[in-house]
Amino acid sequence: MKFLRALIAVPIWFLVGGTVLWLGAKYSGIFAGLLCSAAVLLPFAYVLISTFYPAWGDTKCPRCGKPALQRPDPKVALGVRCTACGFEDPEMYRAYLDEM
Repeated sequence: MKFLRALIAVPIWFLVGGTVLWLGAKYSGIFAGLLCSAAVLLPFAYVLISTFYPAWGDTKCPRCGKPALQRPDPKVALGVRCTACGFEDPEMYRAYLDEM
């Protein structure tokens, strides 16, 4: 399956690259300005979006499906407890539960 995806992806990327080169040759002034603007603004936009939209932990309980998972001990990274149904798993790890 991975080989098939790679086999399909390679011609698509060549097509994208050829299109970019063709657009750059045909509309050199406008296209160069857009590329330079994108090169400057996209990293800034990425940092801005990452700052205001932080990662969220998955608090959905595997048993009842309600968003009520918490850590029993905030100092230990392993272990979760559901406040809705009482589900407990001392070995389960869910990232970012401490920050929520």
